[in-house]
Amino acid sequence: MSFAVTVLGCSGVYQTRESAASGYLIEVDGERWLLDAGGGTWRNLLQHMDYRDLRGVVLSHRHPDHTIDIWQLFHALQYGVEGPAPSIPLWAPQETIERLLGFDPGIADGFDLIPVTEASEITLGEARVSFGRMKHPPVTFGTRIEYAGSSFSYSADSGLEGDFERIARDADVFVCEATAQNSDEPWWGHLCAADAGAIAARMGVMKLVLAHIRPGSDRELSLAEARVTAGDIEVELASDGLRLEVG
Repeated sequence: MSFAVTVLGCSGVYQTRESAASGYLIEVDGERWLLDAGGGTWRNLLQHMDYRDLRGVVLSHRHPDHTIDIWQLFHALQYGVEGPAPSIPLWAPQETIERLLGFDPGIADGFDLIPVTEASEITLGEARVSFGRMKHPPVTFGTRIEYAGSSFSYSADSGLEGDFERIARDADVFVCEATAQNSDEPWWGHLCAADAGAIAARMGVMKLVLAHIRPGSDRELSLAEARVTAGDIEVELASDGLRLEVG
């Protein structure tokens, strides 16, 4: 049995030369799903797999730095040289689905669009996925994925009031946004690295991975600030291509 997550992108707000925006490849016993699809993640995904083998997509919220490359996948599925591929499930908040349909209703031809709420539970193969409502301007859900006694948590974007208890309690790996630093002006709907460390400590996670750091920030400073508040929890920086073994 295998359970792993590969970082396809982790730059906060927008992609850079060094990193794509937010996106993660979930692997459970050799089957793969996409969690968020920010700018640049499509190209990185192609380094790891044949997109036609993707089993489905989960989108946390409608902001472009988490969704824009869904259109790359859509075009590949619909207009590839072998003709349209079978539709695959796309789970997202209703608000996100409505925005996608508003941009191009044809997306319903490439995906089975399935709305989720904080009460929803879905499966990725044999893995169980639950959702928590996060504190961010659009409707946003963090995710918790459980398989074979191990758990992975993804905060998506959130301020301090997000439902971290639901998604991150005792998680083996917690990928948490760390947009800002202690010296920055507070940004409503986002965390600083020290917040991420404190939440990880409070939730009793085993490993914290810092993501969604604002471009131009000193990443090593973010790491240092998170380690102060995380106590003895292992903390590392997300980077494109990083593979996280969950179980």
